Amino acid sequence: MESPPHTPAGSPVFLPASELRDRIRNKELSALDVTEAVLDHLETVNPLINAVVAVRAEGALADARAADALPPEERGPLHGIPFTVKDANESAQLPTAYGSLPFADYRPGFDSEVVARLRRAGGILVGSTNMPEFGLRITTDNRAFPATRNPWNTEHGPTGSSGGAAAAVAAGIGPLALAADGAGSVRAPASACGIVGLKPTRGRVPWAPASQEQWAGYVVNGPMARTVGDAALMLDTMAGPAVGEPYGLPQPSGSFLGSGVQPPRRLRVAYTCTPPHGTVVPEVREVFEEAVSAFGDLDVELVEASPDLSGFLDPLLTVIAANVATMVRGVPPEHLAELESTTLDVALRGERLGAVDYCAAVAAAQQRAADVIRFWTRYDVLLSPTLTVLPPPLGADVEGTGFDERWREYADWLAFTYPFNVTGQPAISLPAGRTDRNLPVGVQLVGAPGAEARLLGLAADFERARPWAHARPRLG
Repeated sequence: MESPPHTPAGSPVFLPASELRDRIRNKELSALDVTEAVLDHLETVNPLINAVVAVRAEGALADARAADALPPEERGPLHGIPFTVKDANESAQLPTAYGSLPFADYRPGFDSEVVARLRRAGGILVGSTNMPEFGLRITTDNRAFPATRNPWNTEHGPTGSSGGAAAAVAAGIGPLALAADGAGSVRAPASACGIVGLKPTRGRVPWAPASQEQWAGYVVNGPMARTVGDAALMLDTMAGPAVGEPYGLPQPSGSFLGSGVQPPRRLRVAYTCTPPHGTVVPEVREVFEEAVSAFGDLDVELVEASPDLSGFLDPLLTVIAANVATMVRGVPPEHLAELESTTLDVALRGERLGAVDYCAAVAAAQQRAADVIRFWTRYDVLLSPTLTVLPPPLGADVEGTGFDERWREYADWLAFTYPFNVTGQPAISLPAGRTDRNLPVGVQLVGAPGAEARLLGLAADFERARPWAHARPRLG
């Protein structure tokens, strides 16, 4: 596909982060060159898609100049690479609104640990990206900012809740984005925008310091990028334990960038297009079947099989309601009317819960998770569609629908994603094709807990067989 008309010839904005790093190292580009190009591109395309809600242009340029002045031995693995953060990831130099009007002017005054790691690695923070209020919907619209549009078809949305992050990466506003996934919020918009989105194993990437408990650990930070290698590069920087992180895993023993550690036999890849509830629309099924055929050409053993993914939705909804009720308690009474009706509805549901209800939901989810994870003693990877539906038209999510009713519809869309937030397993969404309406469709790979390297290795094999990095949306 042709480059977007707004992208000048020779612009570096669609180059992978790994290539940008090499060009900066070889002095073909400077960090300032790359940052200026991304900021110029942002100024042109962001009004068309509303992906970025806050920009630190002067700060990013200052960081780039400082990066260029560093001697080679002090340069980190992301030296000079622009990135964005989801509006839920606190940064000292940007407002953090959580997609919510009452927080539109909130400045946390600190970098969350994962943001600090990306910056210490040499990454250039350029802005924050849009999300629905408190991440509670699968569309990226709210009362605080304009709705985000899908760069591939601007009459449609990017899904959510990390829709702004996915749209920014797809549109060339930085090669990397920090996002967060509580029920599919990294993988769903990655699928909808034709990029790579990884939900790591619970505890692989810290959330600390956090102002609230993140859905019993179901919410995890994850990388979004245009290539598998860039997602691995970003994960290398983000992963590792942190003080105050309740689910922290030990430091990884090696680099995810050199992933692909294989078992002594061919990988056993189970595949399914049958969700635990709802149905897969024909356009998604068609792309998925083509992807299964492509995996069949790789050196893997393909078997049609799936774990039983039922039984997770009601515990998840209970955990979400309790968490949101806690968040809403922190909103000053004079600002409660600024919250969206869906948010207030779920908060009221949470207030009616007792401690026994919450503990019973977490226990039920843990029991189901133990049953599901046993599937990975027989198979190495599960392959499925990421979303069961295509990216919805703008305005498909009407404010005022009750939380329970709306989330049961969301669950049909996310039937292949949200169970793995509860089980804590790593899962990655990869571009697999586009429909006649130019809407991307992704496929998901799910691994055993801690098996990110294996997932990334298989994902890279699929990327080589079905390259997508050159594809970019036309805007304008």
